[in-house]
Parts: sequence; C-alpha cells; structure tokens
Amino acid sequence: MIYTISGLITHQHDNKIILQQAGIGFELTCPQAKNFTIQQNVTLYTYLHWSAEQGPSLYGFLQPLDKDLFLMIIGCSGIGPKLGITILDSVSSSEFLTIICQENISGMNAIKGVGTKKAEQLILQLKEKAMKMVQNHPIASSNTIVAAWVDLQQTLTSLNYSPTEIKQTTSILKDQVAGQTVPFDLLLRKALTLLAKK
Repeated sequence: MIYTISGLITHQHDNKIILQQAGIGFELTCPQAKNFTIQQNVTLYTYLHWSAEQGPSLYGFLQPLDKDLFLMIIGCSGIGPKLGITILDSVSSSEFLTIICQENISGMNAIKGVGTKKAEQLILQLKEKAMKMVQNHPIASSNTIVAAWVDLQQTLTSLNYSPTEIKQTTSILKDQVAGQTVPFDLLLRKALTLLAKK
C-alpha cells in the first residue's frame, strides 16, 4: 500500500505527528515522536492498521528495522499496536532485540505496560523470530552485542546442550556481564565454563 511517506512535520503531540505532503496533512502515530521537531523534513516507513472499532490508523517509523520489529510485536496474540508503539517508545529496537535474545524477563517487565505474564509471552513468542531478524536484517546484524548473544545460543544448540541448560546458563551469564560489551568468544568461554560445572 503506502511504503514510505516524505514531508514536513507541522504538528507533534505525544506519540502523534502531522506530516504535510502535497497539501495533505497525514496523521501518523510514531515511536519516539517526541524526538521530532516542527518543520523537520522526514521520510517515514509506514504501516496502515485497520481496526473494526476505530477504522484505519497510519503508523510511521524512521528505520525499516523499527517497522519490522513493530509488525513482529503486534503479530503476537493479544498484543495490539498501542502496546507495540509503547514498547518502541520505551526502548530502541536494538535494546528490545537484546532483551528478547537474552530472555531478559526483568528487562522486558520494566517496559511500561508490560507485566510479568506479558513479558514471558513476548519472549516465548518472539525469541526465534528475533534471532532470525538479527541474522537477516542489515541494521540488526550490525549490532555486535545482539549478534554475539544470537551466535552463543546457536553454538550451544549445535553442541547439543538442551534448551533448559542454555536458558539457565545465559541467564547467569547475563547477570555476570551486565552493562559490559562482551565479544562472542569470551561469552562462549564463560558459558562453557558454567556448563562444565553442572
């Protein structure tokens, strides 16, 4: 339908902007809309959502990754566009992918509107998709932190460790390296050391 729209921002309020294009003012709901400024020229990747109650709504994203992640989030059962925007308004796409790939329930739970049950649901439903996105999406794969955790999961799986062992190990490892940028080879060594102790 409408893949991108370019124009001048004439209004901004909360998570909505008005984008002026060829004499038409388009209202778009955007994550991080507070970072836009009036009279700023932007190109947004768009998604048209249809609701039986409210009709059509147009959503705009600065990066294709943001849009793809939004679509992945609202593809979860019981998760609507409002929560999808809230999530991407609270954390960057890279941060969200890191939370998913590390199965960081407390990190997910810290996002406004996401309780413990929903955090577990999102991680369960999105983990495999998030790992594929990191591998296949040019922007996501450039994030070395996320990519290292995805590589770690795949390497441990190929070494025939069970999903339970991998989950327990990555959970401990996540706490050990919190706030650090740790390369893949060091993550793997630490993980194998933890697994050897079991």
